[in-house]
Parts: sequence; structure tokens; C-alpha cells
Amino acid sequence: MNTILRAVMIAIVAGTIVGSAQEGRVRPLPAQIPSISQRPTGSSLGTIRVGAADDKIWFGWRVGVPASTLRALTFSEALPKYDLASVASVEASSAQIVSSEIPKRLDYRLQPGERNAVVYRLRELNEQILAYRVDTLASDGATRRKVLEFAKAISAPAIIVGADTAPTADLDALAGELEIDVAIESKTDPKALVAALQGRSKRIGIAADLAAWARAGVKPIDALASVKDRLLIVSASPAASGASSLSDFFVAAYKAGVKPLAISVQSTGSTEADLTKSLDAFERVMWPAMAERVRQMLVSPAGAIRGPDRLKPEERQQIEAAVPKQAIVKPKKARKMLVTDIQMYSGHGTIPHGNLLLELIAKQTGAFEPVFSNDLNLLKYPRIKEFDAVYLNNVCGMVHNDPEVRDGILRFVREGGGIGGHHAVTFANNNWPEFADMMGGWAGAHHVEKQMIKIDDPNSPLTKAFGRGSFEHTDEFYQFPMSSPYSRERQHVLLSIDVEKSDRATDSRFCAPCTRPDQDYGLAWIRTYGQVRTYFTPLGHTNIFYTDPRWTQHLLAAIQYIRGDLEADATPSAKVKATAASGK
Repeated sequence: MNTILRAVMIAIVAGTIVGSAQEGRVRPLPAQIPSISQRPTGSSLGTIRVGAADDKIWFGWRVGVPASTLRALTFSEALPKYDLASVASVEASSAQIVSSEIPKRLDYRLQPGERNAVVYRLRELNEQILAYRVDTLASDGATRRKVLEFAKAISAPAIIVGADTAPTADLDALAGELEIDVAIESKTDPKALVAALQGRSKRIGIAADLAAWARAGVKPIDALASVKDRLLIVSASPAASGASSLSDFFVAAYKAGVKPLAISVQSTGSTEADLTKSLDAFERVMWPAMAERVRQMLVSPAGAIRGPDRLKPEERQQIEAAVPKQAIVKPKKARKMLVTDIQMYSGHGTIPHGNLLLELIAKQTGAFEPVFSNDLNLLKYPRIKEFDAVYLNNVCGMVHNDPEVRDGILRFVREGGGIGGHHAVTFANNNWPEFADMMGGWAGAHHVEKQMIKIDDPNSPLTKAFGRGSFEHTDEFYQFPMSSPYSRERQHVLLSIDVEKSDRATDSRFCAPCTRPDQDYGLAWIRTYGQVRTYFTPLGHTNIFYTDPRWTQHLLAAIQYIRGDLEADATPSAKVKATAASGK
């Protein structure tokens, strides 16, 4: 009896294995695939290659690199490298090997389960296909259909085909049926190809090799006028010569409203160092286009200062009740402070709270005269010298790309101007290392939670309002990565999370990106940077920051500190600790 039962069970198991291997029995992908992405926090606001895809914040342009850039690696092996390099999209190729487990080319001959494995790998690393390259597209209709169906199966929005591909009516119809774009590669003057595309739908367009255009004597910015809305994909080599012409091209493409657009960044070599060099060069090439994008945003309603008219009457009353009634110290002279709240997205809801609070503090205490403006010209030299300090209220995104603005801010701080800010500011200008160093932080995992706050320097006039003991606070706390400029070696930390008394789980889970090995989570600090005094706190996401007299008094003290009216010890915390330990 047992022998018969075992035989039946073996037959059932064998049938299950065989059945699941058949084409129609491949298990579908799960709806939720656990992420193993290690892309740095803040990539979407700190790198153009990720942020450019946002249609509201930036351009609606997707940026990626050829998946075969790291030539020694398979498609699967290369994806984690691109993830770490903050590359969200890859240009796939039919010539690349899938993985060591599936040593086949990435093409329509892959089996259903193998295709699923490719999609699973992409999704677990939060990667997308920029386009699917097929150097030679078969002429017979059946094979063409298989190629396009495969591209669609791996979620490629477009395929890139060779320059010899004719934009025939049947190819156009197939692209329309499968809802996938076909981009014909252009390496010479595109006028003939544009003419050949007449009468075809917008599903058939051009993949421009900008470096090849330049070698052929075609200026990319001139050719842009002829390709117009037929341009689907551009291949750019930013680390090669001609970076300025590339910048001009992308500025012109933005002004012309070219979107959607896919940009494939070509590397100068096949190593990770080459890739990093090329990606860094791409970021620099794109700065002028980013500066133009910011300028256009600032002349729109989204660029206006977010005034107290956005607040409910009860919110205004709560803020008014918490405003300090007098300055902590008498100003040494009349002070003028520029307040700016530029945001490259919808904006934090408490920005109007901050602007009203600063307006009322100035009115009640006479400590400074506020000027609320998002005019970038005020940050250029010598206009910036009109102010004693600049305060950044939730400024967020890559907003200072204009070289004149950057030079103005840096000269201002070198010559003794004060600068301060709160909340989203460490997500501003993450492509500008000097700014991140000045403010003392870079990006950071964050979520709203309740934590206990520790007074790191109870003797500072900036913390006097809090007393000396830890206290509870609900806000959006930032956990700065170890790679950020946050360090007690450089900053005088005023407040930090009291780890021993706080719940450090994240939604009842462990969270590696939310954790620093040193368990040091600074929440407010001051420092000297050149000749300037700086202040920053990542807090201010919740209303309590603007309605609690302790916090409003703290903010007044910070402003009077950065302007030199209030004296406070800004010795880096690590040095203070070392001095105390030595007994000196």
C-alpha cells in the first residue's frame, strides 16, 4: 500500500513540474515584488538623470544608459551597478546576454518564464527600460511582430532600429496596434529621414545620435528644428568634446516643448569609473536647461511666495499667539533678511506658516526687516549685498543652477553674510557640494513620526527655550546618510534624537536606510563656514514648529545668531567633547 501511495505522489509531483514548465503554465509575476534597490535617497531631487523624468517638476524626459555599458557584465549583473549610480532606466539591447543563469541573448526567443525573470529583475531594482535596441529588424512581418511583442513584454516604451529600416505602412500599423514607438537611428543629416516619415503616425520617429551628427557636420541645435516632434530618443556623449553644444541643444529642446523624450547617456569607456565620469558630465551639461526650467517656473503662479493668505483664520491665530514679543538681544544695526521659498514641486503645506511666522517675528521684535521674494536676481552679486542674511524656508529641488546665483551666494558667505533655513533645504541643490556642506546635510530618509528630542547644548542661547531635559515632538525627521556632510566634526549640534528614549523602529519594521551606524541624528545645528554663520534644522514639516513658543523662540535666536547679533558657541561638537574629556 505504501509503495502504491509513493508512486502516486511521485506521479503527481512530476506532473506538476512538467505542467508548470509548459508555456501556458508559467506562473504570473506577483503584484508586489520586494525591492532590493540601493539607489541613494534623494536621487530624484539630487540628480537630473532621475529627476528629469518628472513631467511636473522637470522636463518629462527619461534618462538612462545602455545596459551594455559595463561590457564585462550580463544584463542582470549590470543592473545593480546602475541602480547604485542613480540611473533609473537602461537601454536594453538584443545583443546582450541576459544573465549567468540564462546565457541567452535578450531577444524574442526567450521563453515566457525567462521573460518573467527579466521583468522581475527590473522591478526588484526599480529599473525601467528606456528603449530596446535591435540593430537589424527582420523584414518579414511575423518576426517583426515577435520583436515588438517582446519589447512590450519587458515594458519597453520604444524600440531603436537601424538607419536602414524603412518606415513602411505595415511597421507603422504594427507599432500602433501594440502601442509601442519605433525610433529609426539617425547618424547623418536627418532631413531625408524626416521626409520619409511624412504621412506616418507619431509612433514612428527618430533616434538621434548627437555625436554622429556632429561628426557628419550637422549641428544638433540646427537639426532640432527639422526633426521637431519626430524626435523620440537622443544618444549623447557628454564626457566627449562639445559639451557646450550639448547644453545648447537641451536648452533648445526644453524651450521647444519636446516631450516625451528619452536620453541615452553614452560612456567614454566600459568601466564603472568611466560611467561615473560620463554621468557627472551629463549633469553639468544639463545645468543650463535646469536653470531655464527654474526661471520659467518662477514666472508662473507656482513660483510666487506662499503667503499667509493660504492659511485658515484659526491657523493664523495659533501662529500669532506663539510669536516672541521682543528680540533676545538688541540688533547692532538695522538688519535686512531675504526670505525665499522656491520649490520644484507642489510644495510643503507649512511653507505659508513659516513665512507668516517670520513676518510676525520681525514685526513684533524689530530684530530684522524681512523681504519675501523668489527672484533669483537678488541672489546674484552685488544685489545679494543688500541683505544681512538669507533664510531658506523649505527651499527644495535643484533650484540654484545658474552660475551667477551660485557665485553670488558663495561670495556672500565668504564676505560674512548669514544663511539659515529649515526643513526641506537638505533636498535643495544636491548637485552642488558646497551648498550641502554649507547647510550641513544631504537628502536623508524621512517620515513623520514621534520622537524624543535631546538638548545637546543646554547652555546655548539657541536652546534656552527648551529647558534641559528631553522632550517629545512629532515631525518629519531626517536621517542623514553617512555620506552626507552631516558631522559633529564640523557642526555644533544643538538638538538631536534621544535614541535611548525614542522608538527607532519604522512602522514597526527595521529600516536600514533610516539608520546611521553611529546612531547620531542631528536636528538643529550651527557652524561657521568661511566668514559666515549658518544655521539649519530639518524640522518644520508639522504645524507645531510654528505654533509652539519654544520653537518660535528658537527660530528667533537662530536668526539673530546668523546675523551676528546673538553670540553662541559654534565650536564643532566633537572638539567640544574632546576638550571636556581632556579637562582643558
